[in-house]
Formats: sequence, C-alpha cells, structure tokens
Amino acid sequence: MSARNSTILILGATRGIGEALARRFHAMGKKLIITGRERDEDKMQLLANEMPGLEFWVEQIAKGHTSQWDLTDLHLLQTHVTGILQKWPDLDTVFLNAAIQSHYNIFSSSPAAPSLSGMLAEFNTNLVAPVLVAQAFAPHFMGRAKQGRETTLFVTTSSLAYFPVPFYPGYCAAKAGLAAFVKILRMQAQALQLEGDERRERDGRSKRVGGLKIIEVVPPYVDTALNAEHRAQTDALQGGEEKAVQPMALGEYVDRFFEGLEEGEEEVAVGFAKKGVQVSKRGFGELMQCSGME
Repeated sequence: MSARNSTILILGATRGIGEALARRFHAMGKKLIITGRERDEDKMQLLANEMPGLEFWVEQIAKGHTSQWDLTDLHLLQTHVTGILQKWPDLDTVFLNAAIQSHYNIFSSSPAAPSLSGMLAEFNTNLVAPVLVAQAFAPHFMGRAKQGRETTLFVTTSSLAYFPVPFYPGYCAAKAGLAAFVKILRMQAQALQLEGDERRERDGRSKRVGGLKIIEVVPPYVDTALNAEHRAQTDALQGGEEKAVQPMALGEYVDRFFEGLEEGEEEVAVGFAKKGVQVSKRGFGELMQCSGME
C-alpha cells in the first residue's frame, strides 16, 4: 500500500503522531512536505535539517510577509491549497492529521469549558478545516484518478469517534463528525470511479489503473502531547492511574500503523480503535439491510 505514496503532504507533522509518521515515511525514501503554524516554524526548520529533502510550506501572502498554514484561518485555506499544488503538481498523497483536544465539564467549572474562541478553534481544527481541505484537494485527487494515477487521502479521526468518553466533549463530537465525512467522501469517490470504469468498458477501453483511495486513520489512546497536559485529571476521573486506561507508546503505534497500512484496509485502526471500527461496520451493515438501500 505504501508503495503508492511518493510525494506526501502532512498537515500536523510538527509533533506527536504526525511527526513520528513523517520520520518513518522519510526513512522509507518518500518525498515529504509538512505544514505548521507560525509558532512551529523553528520546529519545521529543525525537522528539515534532520530529514534531508523534507520541505515545509510557507505561503508568500504579500511582499515582506509570509504565512504558515494555521488551519483555523479558514479564509486562507484555498490560497494555501492552490499554492501547494502549483509548487508540487505531482503531489499524490495528503495526510490530514492536525488536532487539538480540550478536557472540560459542561456542567461544572472544574475543569471549565474553554472560551468561545477556544471551542471554535477545537471544532475548526478537528472537523471544519479537514473537511474543507479535503474538498479543496478533491479536484486534484479525482483528476489524477481519471488519468489512472494513484492518489491517496489519509484522514486521522480517533477511537473516540466510535467510543465517546465524557472527558472530551468537543473533541469526541468533532472526530465523530469527521469519521462520518470520510465515509461519505469515500462513497462518493467510489461511485464516481465506478461510473468511469463502466463508461470505459462500454467504450471498449480497459479499466483504469491506479485511482483514488481514501483511508481513515483511527488511532487508539497514544502517548503524545495532545493529551499529556490533562492526563492526570482524566486518570483521576477513572479512579487513579492504576485503574485508568494507559496510552499506547508512540513507537508501538507507528509500527502497528504501517503494518495495518500494508494490509490495504480502508480504515487503518490499531488496538482498541480497531474494535470500535469493526463494531461500527457491523452495525452500519445491519442498518443498510433494514433501510433497503443495500
């Protein structure tokens, strides 16, 4: 599966899972482009120094002023996508991985809910921006697919999209919405590609080779900075560290991700997340039968 990924853009590659995946892809000889916010520029430069050939995206907005890609700046989203495709027209893989996570209780001031701007940032980063980015790249993806060229979109959701917990109300809701969007996007892409194959068959032409794959990446609870700052609080809510679910080591997760990737599944889910995906797919199949849409 990874053989089809040659030039990879990773959004959210300056820390945690995104950085670990970037390092592994680079070690495999892939061409890498990463993005980040203004505060991440030093880290992006460090990564570029450590991984020869890695590039990071900085958009020239006006003379003397540059802008890194902050996903919460939705009005600049299309500008960034257009600029990236102009600079790297052979881009064949986009990996949407950026995320932020807030721990709060809606009915209590301890821990207090984030401000309105904080809540909007969480939903924009985890749901709105990935949806809009996927839509912005869609013409590029489908154009390559129609030419028989391999293209892949990876979208990182979470085991919490399938198993919501009370610690992260906004995060769980946003990731559940993103998981639904990925499935819908895949359905639409598959229908369009099938229609194209049928048309080629009627015209006596061979079916395409390549095409677009949309992969949902579903991590379990992984030991990263995403949850580290409020881990003590969530452990306490589960009865203390000895009773609380503990995170998977980042290195173990990355190893198992690449093992799953080579299996060719539409959802690359690891550990507990895999069980959540399996239960969801069984339930969805039953509902399809009941609906008469199958």
